[in-house]
Amino acid sequence: MKLIFVEFFKLKMKLRAWLGPILIFLLIIISFPLTVELSSEALNDVFYSILWIASLLTIMVSVESIFLEDYEDGYLEYFYVANNSLFSLIFTKILIYWILIGIPISCLGTFFSINMSDDISSLNIALPSLLISTYIFINLFALGNSLSLNKGSALGALITIPLLFPILILLGKIVLNANFGFEISNLLLLMLGVLLLIIVFIPFIISFIIKTHLE
Repeated sequence: MKLIFVEFFKLKMKLRAWLGPILIFLLIIISFPLTVELSSEALNDVFYSILWIASLLTIMVSVESIFLEDYEDGYLEYFYVANNSLFSLIFTKILIYWILIGIPISCLGTFFSINMSDDISSLNIALPSLLISTYIFINLFALGNSLSLNKGSALGALITIPLLFPILILLGKIVLNANFGFEISNLLLLMLGVLLLIIVFIPFIISFIIKTHLE
């Protein structure tokens, strides 16, 4: 519990690290309808795609230096020596990023989707999809950044992007099923199952990768 509070206040004190990505998300969502000539109906058809891409780009920017500062100031090495494990630290960092960035952009995205469609049922599509997908995105981009910890964030993004395609395809299927009036709960449960596997395995993989950087 102490670790959660420490990591929460560390990120919260860095206003640019969590507020900046949220503002980027808002900028993308607000500016897109202003820069294209589409009818309301056509805009509704593509809005969810904009939502997924905006959330992906926002997470990519926000997680860019998730481990870098702690690596450079020696905190990762200190934590590993003191606890003989990095799993709890990695898990907590990812969770805090989701709480301060993933949840706010999920709520904002849901608000805009309801506003765009004038249909409260959009809540059932946007909110669970965004909450689950943003947590997955943070985990995967954190993995990419651990691989390129001292080699630049661009390499991490290139490594991660192929892993994101199945999630984006699944998000597209959710919207398609919802538009045709089909059940989406099975697809949401599939995404949730993927997330549970990622939550368990990705922090272990990241901790192993970071150990190799420290040795």
